[in-house]
Amino acid sequence: MSKIEIYFTAVVLFSLLALLTHQYVFSIYEVEYKISSRILYLYSDSKIEIEAVPVNSFGFRAPFRNSYTKFSVIEGKDLIEIVENNYEKGKLIIKAKNESGTVVIRVKSKFSLLPTEFEIKIIPNFA
Repeated sequence: MSKIEIYFTAVVLFSLLALLTHQYVFSIYEVEYKISSRILYLYSDSKIEIEAVPVNSFGFRAPFRNSYTKFSVIEGKDLIEIVENNYEKGKLIIKAKNESGTVVIRVKSKFSLLPTEFEIKIIPNFA
């Protein structure tokens, strides 16, 4: 084989490998949501973190990718305080104010088809 044929074969193989890596490792196939707890306690430092995790075709977190996610409080907006709402990283941190009740948070990612809702109970801390 001549040098030109070797270079051409190397370029084709590298391009194919790059395409397959992009399709299966770096592309986001779905978004999973991690929630630290479904219960918030009054009069404590308890916080709940909801995080959107972009998942590739192998079921792992897609490297170097963010899941742009919009968080909206549907019910109980006056019961919580939003500590952090990061749209780009898909992260929400909340803590309770001074009343018990139920909070419903709707989560919609750029990469998901339908929104997901989380119901969080706020209860008194008896400890």
